[in-house]
Amino acid sequence: MRLVPRGMGATLFLAFSIAALPALVAAGFLLEWQAREALEAELTRRVESLAVGASAWIHPSTWPLILGLKAGDEESRTARYVRSSLERIRSEGEVERIALWTADGRLIVDTSLALPIGVAAPRATLLRRELEIVRSGRTASTPLFRTSSGKLMKIGLAPVPGERGGDAPTGVLLVEAPSSSMEAIAAMRRTLVVAGAVGWLLVLAVALWLSRRLTARVTQLAGAARRIARGDLESPVPALGEDQIGLLAGALDRMRDAVRVRERHLRSMVGGVAHEIRNPLGGLILNAEMLSRDTDLPPKQRAKAGRILAEALRLERVVSEFLTYARPERPQEARVDLAAALKESAESAREGLGWSGELVVAADRRRVHCDEDHLRQVLLNLLRNAMQACGGEGTVRARVSRKGNDVELSVEDSGGGILEGDRLKVFEPFYSGKPEGAGLGLAIAKRLCDLGGIAIRVDDSELGGARFRLTFRHHPGE
Repeated sequence: MRLVPRGMGATLFLAFSIAALPALVAAGFLLEWQAREALEAELTRRVESLAVGASAWIHPSTWPLILGLKAGDEESRTARYVRSSLERIRSEGEVERIALWTADGRLIVDTSLALPIGVAAPRATLLRRELEIVRSGRTASTPLFRTSSGKLMKIGLAPVPGERGGDAPTGVLLVEAPSSSMEAIAAMRRTLVVAGAVGWLLVLAVALWLSRRLTARVTQLAGAARRIARGDLESPVPALGEDQIGLLAGALDRMRDAVRVRERHLRSMVGGVAHEIRNPLGGLILNAEMLSRDTDLPPKQRAKAGRILAEALRLERVVSEFLTYARPERPQEARVDLAAALKESAESAREGLGWSGELVVAADRRRVHCDEDHLRQVLLNLLRNAMQACGGEGTVRARVSRKGNDVELSVEDSGGGILEGDRLKVFEPFYSGKPEGAGLGLAIAKRLCDLGGIAIRVDDSELGGARFRLTFRHHPGE
């Protein structure tokens, strides 16, 4: 039996063969790139979240004492306490090292180095750009880098908050973690090159079948990589056979599961931190409320107690938002009346803030598939954000419309708007343009939308402020 066709068949075979090899190799590199991007993004979230969690482990009033340690204090009770706390967090978080520096780059504690307190921290010069970001009150992370021993690493940095919420950061917490998953990705890339060469030799017999099957599997694997990049670590990567692509899918699924386990440990630690904060906070709120109502106290003292109560309640909201962001529930999709949810959320936001501006809700009855609790949380956060952007007065408009086959919901305001360069930053955790904000409202909205497959974006509003738009996927038959 002839394996190589003649004439036009040979020409088509050669043309397809020449095109097939680079296509297969390109597909392998695309999958490797997407997997690398997804895993690096997850590693970035992990090291930054762990750095933030470590900064919350110690009470803010204790930081000035800790950051005031000097050379010779290495064996003091404070230094030993900080060293043991960071070592415990490092062990539970399964990272390489955790270090505490002052804001100007002096070393206080490093779990992997026994250097005197107050010396210039190693790598401080190399991390100038990241330190500038942290000194502005935001988290930062380095690109992946390779150590002298050949290990791929990433460093996450988080600010140590000042004694008061508005103070500039007084120190920096660094978390360094390895990226062993990237080594597997690199090895898998080489395997894919070999698989491409083998596939090229077999094009004559299985060209059409292989191209269709390969396209379908690449699409599935790319979709799995995108889900991981969005933070969905619960949905397994589909089993795609026993060949090289199937091996890559299996490797990606094992890496997803490993990241999920590590994230679960991290979330447990975050939950423990929040629990430790909430216990004394509940007593503080109760006593402040009692003092603010105590008629035996002078009015001035009752007013002070009222201010303490207000700040304690604000802190309780921040802790709740932090837990919502760190541990969102998996979406449970159902058919939801979008107009009803929007109207109820708008009234709840207005009453919760005591807002007196103009609120316009224009929504026909539209049903969409989504998690109703997640949707109401997203709408509440967007509407509160819009009302706060307007100040005491102004206009907030929310409406539902159909865009082609999809349904779009928009929330816009007449506030100051959002600069084009800040439109991606507003969805980052702890980024806030309001002095009293925790920077989690829009981050929570973005994460819940990503989990539910809802597109969210921001642009300019006709009212003069910002407009947030949600696009819901079309479901046939609706």
